[in-house]
Amino acid sequence: MKRVKIGQLLADQSLLHEFFADVRAGAVVVLPTDTLYGFAVDAGNAEAVARVYKIKSRSDHKPLILFVHDIDEIAGLGIDVSSEARRLLEKFWPGALTAVLPAVQHPLISAFAFKNIGIRIPDHFELLQLLARLPGKLLTTSANRSGEPSDVDPDNIAAEFAGEVDWFLDGGLLTECVPSTVADFSVLPPLILRQGKIKL
Repeated sequence: MKRVKIGQLLADQSLLHEFFADVRAGAVVVLPTDTLYGFAVDAGNAEAVARVYKIKSRSDHKPLILFVHDIDEIAGLGIDVSSEARRLLEKFWPGALTAVLPAVQHPLISAFAFKNIGIRIPDHFELLQLLARLPGKLLTTSANRSGEPSDVDPDNIAAEFAGEVDWFLDGGLLTECVPSTVADFSVLPPLILRQGKIKL
């Protein structure tokens, strides 16, 4: 496992290129967000996605969440967002709100195999910088075993998953441990599927 401060990664072009190549090749990454530490993998790499499910012991009926750095990326993938839904999302993004929308087939997210896809723009400055520079897209989920609590201490997470993940982007001790609110934006008003940090 390669452990590096996320700020150091962003500042080192050579290291960043190595990171991007490893992610494309199927690396499993732990990274900081505005809520919890999360696992992240290339959204076009089915083997990497399968590794995350195995590491977490996660049910394969539960989809991962797509991270984007900008709301216009959604349209770029061909995912339809109504003007009303977009106005509401712009109010809460970046932030701890996961919007569930009808999924589409696209090469950058070809490893996603569900009818609906949860999408989020995390409110984490360095992570947004990374997402903006990443050649592909990331599917994510909290960095914990299924059914067990999440941890905001990077040392604890690194110790538990050292032999199972490839990169650990250290963002220090996180102040939050509240998951995102998940809402179905295919209907308006949105239907709350999981109440989290944000109240719509």
